[in-house]
Amino acid sequence: MALSYGRILRLPGAPRMASSALVLGIAGTMAPVSLVLFAHDATGSFASASLVLAASTAGGLLAAPLRGRLVDRIGPSTAILRLVVPAAVTDVVFILAGHAKASAGVLIAVAFLAGAVIAPSTAAVRSVWSDLLAFDADARQAGYALIGMLQELAFVGGPLVAGAAIGLWSTTAAVALSAGLTLVGGIAFATSAAARARAPQGRQPRSGLVTTPGMLTVLMSAAAFGITFGSLDVAFPAFARDHGSVAAAGVLLSALAAGIGTGAFVYGLRPPRRAASRRYAPLCGLAALGLLPLIATPGLGAMLALAVLAGLCFAPVTTTQIAVLDEVAPRERAAEAFSWLAILYGAGAAAGAALGGQLVSAAGPRAAIVAACAATALAWAVTTLRSGTLSGPPGPP
Repeated sequence: MALSYGRILRLPGAPRMASSALVLGIAGTMAPVSLVLFAHDATGSFASASLVLAASTAGGLLAAPLRGRLVDRIGPSTAILRLVVPAAVTDVVFILAGHAKASAGVLIAVAFLAGAVIAPSTAAVRSVWSDLLAFDADARQAGYALIGMLQELAFVGGPLVAGAAIGLWSTTAAVALSAGLTLVGGIAFATSAAARARAPQGRQPRSGLVTTPGMLTVLMSAAAFGITFGSLDVAFPAFARDHGSVAAAGVLLSALAAGIGTGAFVYGLRPPRRAASRRYAPLCGLAALGLLPLIATPGLGAMLALAVLAGLCFAPVTTTQIAVLDEVAPRERAAEAFSWLAILYGAGAAAGAALGGQLVSAAGPRAAIVAACAATALAWAVTTLRSGTLSGPPGPP
């Protein structure tokens, strides 16, 4: 076990890359809880607070392709250093506006701007990480799995850190801590040897990337997975409430994340025998099968075990998706490709949460879980029917 991951961590710059990725991930997953509760304290309204969060998310998604292109054009180190300070400044302005009891409209505008100028850390980290792995084919699977594990650790740890900061100090402290971790993690990544080693790719075409056949297949599956997890984000809390334990909602979501993280660790131990493009569709099918038992909606204890099982079955496809994107996207536009992946996943998650809420209200948590299963089955169908688009080098639009 130690051999595969030890080999990754011996790559030049890998330990610093991994630690900065974890710090940046925790900062990002702290943000929703911190923003909503801070905005509620400032405005006295959860309706306004939800609009603040929506504005921050919208700003991040709409500007993501531009930030990704910037990373590819001038290099990840320079791009992060150019944006990390403006991002910190907008966070400070947001905090000051909240304490000044500014109107909800002002907070929404500042949140949108803060989301738009946030440092493109995820796209930059993944593009540099792909470069590191390109020189060691035997360790590539473990490398992709390690990034997946760090992501799941962030999903579990971020909200816990935010809750601890709020409990010990205040919502202001939680927002400030999230901003501080973003600043520290961004600078640590940008000044690493691995980030500085990735050369600027110069100006690239502004269109054509997302319409290449392979990219389109990956992005469609990402949107479907976003719907899956967005629906489960609503279904699990509703299920826990119906079973008399609202607190169990977080435990169920953590169990799903723990299953994905554990599965990614195990999956990364053995180098694959087939290209990622040939594994992707079958692994989408495995993810769909792993979700099916959740439809039974048994008691809380059994549901907890099924959430772990679902995560274990989902882990291989989350790891392989990164590898597939590496295969279908031009290397000189890697950061932009990862940005589009985040956009489609985020849009799908928002749609899944909205759909899940309607289904829970109309027919209960089971209906939202069925929708989550259907979305993953759709990803399997799309990737199976379009599997030919994932083979070979990136094609023309």
